[in-house]
Amino acid sequence: MRIFLDVGGHYGESLDVALDPRWSFEKIYSFEPAKPCQRILRGFHDSRVHIVPAGLSSRTGQATLFGTGLLGASVYADKNELGGGGQAQAETIALVRATDWLLANTSANDEIYLKLNCEGSECDVLEDLLDSGVIDRLRSIYVDFDVRKIPSQAHRHAIVEDRLRHHRQRFVTPESLTSHGGGAAVREWLSLVSPQSPPAAGTVRYRLGLHRPPYIWATHAARAALPRPVYALAARRFGAQARQRAGTDRG
Repeated sequence: MRIFLDVGGHYGESLDVALDPRWSFEKIYSFEPAKPCQRILRGFHDSRVHIVPAGLSSRTGQATLFGTGLLGASVYADKNELGGGGQAQAETIALVRATDWLLANTSANDEIYLKLNCEGSECDVLEDLLDSGVIDRLRSIYVDFDVRKIPSQAHRHAIVEDRLRHHRQRFVTPESLTSHGGGAAVREWLSLVSPQSPPAAGTVRYRLGLHRPPYIWATHAARAALPRPVYALAARRFGAQARQRAGTDRG
């Protein structure tokens, strides 16, 4: 079975890419611990999508998510974008150990692609999978090392990259791609490492965006129709993250 693991689902930026019929993914799991993001992700209309309302980590339990709902939300309070966590809205979230989840939900014969953009927790996930050996189930990994933005954790970046290379694990980072991040980088990664299928049933529906939640569909439509400065202004004033920041300010 071909499986896509979207760790750090946010508003479905990578999920939207993975749903393209060209990749022929049979199951797509989106891990997102923040409730504001979960509400949007549950609006995707595709039977292959499974929303996991937890963060993937090196342990199972609970943690505090600082800046919940925002793009840079992290379980590490000293992440630079959060200003030390003092002004960031926090939420208690569930964590699930990566090794346990993969052993329970995948098999050694599956073809698994793992995308990690989880604001510092990527090192927790990768170290756990390397320690257990379950990383061998992964065909390829896309990882954004946001741990570099966290003073208390930044040293782990080089250690984990060295371990991945020593293990001969296939992985890419945004810096190794021409797209340098976001959904475009995930698409470029999959284009490089994943076999592509010819046009199939569902292609037209996907191109029309009928699988998207109303908010995401409207966002894509506005981006296509509006001049870039106008779209950027509207997103800052009326987008989901703007509403989330307003809620934080009121708090």
